[in-house]
Amino acid sequence: MTAHRIEATTAAPAVATGPAHVAVTPDTGAILPKDTYTYAVPDHLVSLAVPGARVMVPFGSREVLGYVVGVDVALAGVEVRQVADVLDEPPILGAPALQLARWIAARYCAPLGEVIRAMLPKGVRSARPGGRKRGPRTTSAAVEATRAHDGAVAEAALPLTSAQQAAAAPLLEAVAARSHRRVLLHGVTGAGKTEVYLVAIAAALAAGRQAIVMVPEIALTPQTIRRFAARFPGRVAVLHSALTESERAREWRRLRDGELDVVVGSRSAVFAPLPRLGIIVIDEEDASAYKQDRIPRYHAVDVALERGRLEDVPVVLGSATPRVETYYAAHTGGFELVRLDERISGRPLPPIEVVDLREELHAGNRSPLSLDLERALRECHDGGGQSILFLNRRGTATVVVCRNCGEAVTCDSCSVSLVYHADRRRCDCHYCGASRPLPDICPSCGSTAIRGLGMGTERLEVEVHERFPTLRLLRMDRDTTASRDAYFTIYDRFANHEADCLIGTQMVAKGWDLGNVRLVGIVNADVSLHFPDYRSGETTFSLLTQVAGRAGRGDEPARVILQTYSPQHYAVRHAVTHNYLSFAREEIRVRRALRFPPYTRLVVCTVNHREDARAEIEARRAFAEVSDKLGAGSGLDVLGPTPAFLHRLRGEYRWQITVRGEAIERAFPHLPHGRGWSIDVDPGP
Repeated sequence: MTAHRIEATTAAPAVATGPAHVAVTPDTGAILPKDTYTYAVPDHLVSLAVPGARVMVPFGSREVLGYVVGVDVALAGVEVRQVADVLDEPPILGAPALQLARWIAARYCAPLGEVIRAMLPKGVRSARPGGRKRGPRTTSAAVEATRAHDGAVAEAALPLTSAQQAAAAPLLEAVAARSHRRVLLHGVTGAGKTEVYLVAIAAALAAGRQAIVMVPEIALTPQTIRRFAARFPGRVAVLHSALTESERAREWRRLRDGELDVVVGSRSAVFAPLPRLGIIVIDEEDASAYKQDRIPRYHAVDVALERGRLEDVPVVLGSATPRVETYYAAHTGGFELVRLDERISGRPLPPIEVVDLREELHAGNRSPLSLDLERALRECHDGGGQSILFLNRRGTATVVVCRNCGEAVTCDSCSVSLVYHADRRRCDCHYCGASRPLPDICPSCGSTAIRGLGMGTERLEVEVHERFPTLRLLRMDRDTTASRDAYFTIYDRFANHEADCLIGTQMVAKGWDLGNVRLVGIVNADVSLHFPDYRSGETTFSLLTQVAGRAGRGDEPARVILQTYSPQHYAVRHAVTHNYLSFAREEIRVRRALRFPPYTRLVVCTVNHREDARAEIEARRAFAEVSDKLGAGSGLDVLGPTPAFLHRLRGEYRWQITVRGEAIERAFPHLPHGRGWSIDVDPGP
C-alpha cells in the first residue's frame, strides 16, 4: 500500500472561460494507484457536481460510482473525461464529513476511497439503492429494543448525586456554549456514568441538537440500548454491523433527514449523518473493539475526538479503566478529568480473593476450579444467587508459562511474552523479532513444569457440569453468539434467572448490571496477562476490574475469586484492590522505559504470501529498504522482521516490520507497498 494523498482537492476553481473540473474518488472496491482523478463537468451538471455528491464517471472501460471531493483544474494538453451523471441533490456527504475523511486518510495512511466506503452503509453507497439485500427478514433485537419504547412516555431522569452533578457540569457548560471540550469521565463500575451521559444528552436535545452514543459492541449492551430508548422514546436509532443492509440504510437516511436525534451504535456510529450534532459520548473508551481491523484501520475514539473538534461539540470518554494513553493525556492537558469514585447508594466494590494456582497444582488439584472457587459456587447457588465464571481464551498460538513459578517466557528487550509457533517450534517476539527455541526448563526457576495455556470456555463448561450436574448453565463466547441476536437471548435468560451460572469470555465483562450476581469467578487471569502485546498488563487489569464489577450490584453480599499463577504481577495486585491510579502509575513507568505509547507511536507493516520463505524474504527486503530511506537521524526505529502473531491466516503466511517513533508520519512515504502488503497505524491489541 502506498502513502495515500488527496490530490488537487484544494486547488483553485477552473477559470470561467473553460469547463468546470472536479476531483473524484472512484468507488471501485479496489485499491487504486491514487486517491483522486480529474473529470470535466458538463454545463448542465455544474450546479450539482459539488463536493460531497455521488457521481457516475467513466473509469477504464466501464462506468463507476464516485464521490466529488473537491474542485480541480485539468492540466494543459491532457484530455479529461466527463462526469456522466450526478446522483444526489443535496450532496450525500457534507463539508465536515469530507474534512473528517481527509483526516482519517492522512492519519492512518489509508486510501481516501476506502475511508468514504467505511463512512457510508452499502445500501447508501449503491448507485441503485432500494430493495432488500441479503440478510434475515426479521428485525434485529437491537432495533426492536428501541421500537418497544416508541410512543411511550419518556422515563423520568434519576436524581443525580453531588458527584454526578460535578461530573456532568463541564458537559452541560459545553452543550450550552456549543463548544468543543474533551472530558474523561473516570468512574468505578456501578458509579452511575450512564446517568451523566443521559443528562448531558437531554440538554443537547432541549437545545435542538443531536447526540451520538458509542458503545464497544451493540450486541453486548442490551441494557444500554433499552435505557436510552426509554429516556428518549421515538428518538433513538441503532447503528451496528448486525443490522441487514436495508436496516442500516434506512436508519442512516432517517438520521440524515432529521427524523431521529440520538444514535446508539458501535464503531461505525462515529460517522452517523447528524446535521445538528451537539455531543458525542464514548462509553467504555478502553475497549479494543473501537479499533478497526481492516482498511481503513482507524480508531473510532480518535475519529470521534476529531469530529468533535471539526463540528465544535463536546466529546466525553467514559470508563472504569481508561486506556493509559487517555489517562496520561488527562494529566498533560489533553482532557478534562472528572471522577466518580463511589458506587451509587454507597454500595462497596466487591472484595477480591486471590487463589494461587501454583499452590493448587502442588496440592494435586489439576481442575480448572480451585477448592475455594468450587466451595464458593456451591454456597452461592445454595443461597439462590447467580454466578459468572470468566475465562478469556484469545488467539491460536500458545503462551508458554511455568506452572511452578508462574513466569511466562518473555522477550529480554521488550518485556512482552514470546509466542510459541508449533509449526516452527520456536518462540518469537512480535515487536523486535527476537526468536528462540521452545525451552525445556523454565528460564526463571529451572522447573520442567513449563506448559502452554490451553483451557477454553467449552471445556470449562464440561468440567463445571460434571461437578455440578444440577446447575443450569449458559455459555457466552463466539461459538454461542454466532447468530445476530443470540447475545440478547442469553442476556434475557440470565436476567430472568432461567440459568444459575454464566460461563463467558470478555463478552460478559462489561454492560451487565444484575443484582442477583453474588459470585464472579475469574478462572485464569493469566490468559490475557501473558498475551504477546505491550498492553497485556493494561488489558488484564481492565478485564479483571470490569468483570469483578459485575458482582455486588444488588443488596446481597458478593464475592470475587481470582485464580492466577502470577499473583505478584502488578496488574493483578492492583486489580485486587480496585486501584486504577496505582496501576496506571506503574504501567506508565514501564511504557516510558520501553518506549511504547503514549511516549511514541507505532506503525506495523504486514506482508502475506502462500510461501513462508517468500514472505520472510519480502519482509527482510522491506526492513532493509525502509531502514535505509529513513536513515539514522530520523528519530524512528525500524524493528523486525518477525512472524505475525497469527503467523498463518487464510492459507497465507504473514511477516511484519514495525516502525516506532513520535513522528511516524515521516515514514509513510517510505513504507512498503504493493501486492500482499497492509499498513496498520497505531495498531490495536
